[in-house]
Amino acid sequence: MSLYENVFIGRQDLSQQQIEALGAGLGLFVTQNSGEVVRSEYCGSRNLAYPIKKNHKGHYYVMQIKVSAETVAELERIMRINDDIIRHLVVRVSKFDDKDNLITQMKTSNDDFAASRDSGYRHSSNRTNVAESGAVVAAEAEEVSA
Repeated sequence: MSLYENVFIGRQDLSQQQIEALGAGLGLFVTQNSGEVVRSEYCGSRNLAYPIKKNHKGHYYVMQIKVSAETVAELERIMRINDDIIRHLVVRVSKFDDKDNLITQMKTSNDDFAASRDSGYRHSSNRTNVAESGAVVAAEAEEVSA
């Protein structure tokens, strides 16, 4: 049995109770097929980056499961044909992170990524360095011409 993280996005017109019932139903499917739901969590309603099937918002639900590959294939098939799920993703992981809140875990990893991208040439300190180096080059050019 392998470790997987499953995230699905439910339609915007469903309630939180309906999304949690949908997640519980998927968890029941996993346990009936000799798997184990280690953790499941409703992560709230969020704006989508672009409309998906005319939905501008979606309810996020995350599950950490221990299950066989055949059961994962069947779980993906069930999520694909369910009209209440507009997107889903199942990823195999080597271990589960022991954080309190799964959505907080995703936010901190995104913040780390954003911090690493912040060192581009458009950074304000680099602009002043470029301007200063341009002034130095202009001053050197005047000295050479004189």
